[in-house]
Amino acid sequence: MIRIAVIGVGNMGSKYAQILQDGLVDGAQLSALTRVRGAYRELLQKSIDRGVPVFKSADALFEAVESGSLALDAVIIATPHFAHEAIAVRAFENGLDVLCDKPSGVYSRQARLMEEAADRSGKVFSMVFNQRTLPVYIKLKELVESGKYGALKRVNWVVTDWYRPEQYYKSSSWHATWDKDGGGVLLNQCPHNLDLLQWICGNPKRVQGFCHEGRFHDIEVEDDVTAYFEWENGATGTFITSTGDAPGINRLEISLEEALIVCENGKLRIGEVAQEMGGKEAEYRKTSTDFFAKIKGTWSEIVPETQPQPYVEVIKRFTDEINGTGKSIADGREGRKSLLLSNAIYLSSWEREMVELPAIGSDAERSFEKRFESALGKK
Repeated sequence: MIRIAVIGVGNMGSKYAQILQDGLVDGAQLSALTRVRGAYRELLQKSIDRGVPVFKSADALFEAVESGSLALDAVIIATPHFAHEAIAVRAFENGLDVLCDKPSGVYSRQARLMEEAADRSGKVFSMVFNQRTLPVYIKLKELVESGKYGALKRVNWVVTDWYRPEQYYKSSSWHATWDKDGGGVLLNQCPHNLDLLQWICGNPKRVQGFCHEGRFHDIEVEDDVTAYFEWENGATGTFITSTGDAPGINRLEISLEEALIVCENGKLRIGEVAQEMGGKEAEYRKTSTDFFAKIKGTWSEIVPETQPQPYVEVIKRFTDEINGTGKSIADGREGRKSLLLSNAIYLSSWEREMVELPAIGSDAERSFEKRFESALGKK
């Protein structure tokens, strides 16, 4: 039985704790909690009555582990973002496996330090990138990586279905603040989308970001973002997100050399060029004598099955890796990739210039870390 503590029992932490409380993951049990208040305590009262201890802080929990009064195997981290690094590092130092909610931290150096601590400990490090469990994105990644339709040409993602009313931001003192939250829609909602973007298409090489702070809400951080991307092979893309558009949409278009794939509403629509033209588009473009040809494509649709319990699957796969019977949905080292991307969008917007994404592990990455943190410190 894997004994798991949930550190930070708010909106998401309470969900993870309930999954364990309800026995939805075989071989895992809820063994400790921190900071359980109000309605969240009512949800977990059954476990508390059963003797699951509640600690005032992560520090208090780790002190119990270090003194030998609390036996644990793993932790799930669901605290405000700035705290993720310190908690994860201390967990690894105590020989615990770690599942961390998104994002890894506020700035990419935090993600790097978490990775280094995980490497030293040899323990399992995973991220809660639950949207990777959705069959529609799994199939999309398979199609892009297969090479069937050629190389990447363009990516356009409009994800404005993260709508939030003003009360959402007022529900917590740390929401939508630079010093406590570290950012707005890019850091709170879009780590899922940015993770999927780099998971499916790879991270772009260059970024130009435009972040609008408090455009739709009375907040100091961004609630409206447009970003432009360039990949190493010349492919380009745009990413648009907001918490103030209604009705919102979530539409991802990936243009490949021989097809356009549209991902929306849990479906994939594929417009293939070769079936219509009997050859490759690039060759047709060079040889056609029709000045005004419009290639419509031959369209088909894929409707993958749904994943009804993505968070259960994430925790299950985390415990599978601990047991040596499988792999996590997302290795913890994946968190650094999407965090570098969001950091670059912010930095580009603040400095009003295109920013190069550094290679992971390079000297350029260390310089990027300092540059970003210096700019964030001025907010």
